[in-house]
Amino acid sequence: MKILDGQRKDYGIFMLLAMVVTLWGINVVMVKYLTGFFPPLALAPIRLTLASALFFPLVVRQQGRHRLSRETWGIMAGAAAFTVFLHHALMTWGLAHTSGTHGALILGLSPLFVALLASRLMHEPFTWTKGLGILLGFGGVVLVVGGNARGTASLAGDVVMFLAMLTFVAGTLYIKRGTALVSPLLVAAYSHMLGAAVMVVLGLAVNRTWYYEGAFAPLPLAVLLFSSFVNTALGAVWWNTGIQRVGASTTTLFQNGIPVVGVFTAALWLGEELLWNHVAALALVLTGVSLGAGLVRPDGTRKPGE
Repeated sequence: MKILDGQRKDYGIFMLLAMVVTLWGINVVMVKYLTGFFPPLALAPIRLTLASALFFPLVVRQQGRHRLSRETWGIMAGAAAFTVFLHHALMTWGLAHTSGTHGALILGLSPLFVALLASRLMHEPFTWTKGLGILLGFGGVVLVVGGNARGTASLAGDVVMFLAMLTFVAGTLYIKRGTALVSPLLVAAYSHMLGAAVMVVLGLAVNRTWYYEGAFAPLPLAVLLFSSFVNTALGAVWWNTGIQRVGASTTTLFQNGIPVVGVFTAALWLGEELLWNHVAALALVLTGVSLGAGLVRPDGTRKPGE
């Protein structure tokens, strides 16, 4: 396989997306840990509100006052509804009511759905190498979670996780439209602020208690702040940058790395055993991303015009 010179300009974005996937893989373990200290529909609004608090000074410093058109506000509302509000609420509830194995497998379907819809609605190319990359990446997800199956699954939890996956797909398409009009920072900031506001209202309606004993001990508090500020806020900005630069379908290829990173994180943090299938899954995901993103071609040829 030969590296394509025409893709060198995208290496920086691919490295950024790899870092986001690493952070989000760690975040899966963090969220699971935090559900022991916060109810699911309290944890989501708390994390989103903290993330929004970080966005405000960033927007003021880098963008200043920025008036948005009615069309842009509509796109922001769509991104907030699907990617922030519905996705976070459904994923947090779903992970609390089904196994991590089922959750990871269902979320691993999102690159396929994004690629198919982006090719139809936004005219992003759906090449055979991208399709092969999606299959290899999903194969890595199956391998890593199938050989590490633990926990109790439920039909209700699985259905909720499937809905969480679909909302992520819809939100990704809104983000793609939004980053064509304004910066990735503005899309992330406004969508998270809108989503956080709705989540807080929902939290006030359903939560009798917002935290459990020990929630504000040093370790849970540090995990909560890191998850909110770094994984959620900065991760969203960097992810949106990838969608803007290389497209929705290529960016979501990286998402299959999240459960793999989660397994390695669980091994380091929780002392779980690493097996051969975890290493093989990592190899499959990396190969799938490389093929689907166009970093390498199996025949060693260049694309036309390169």
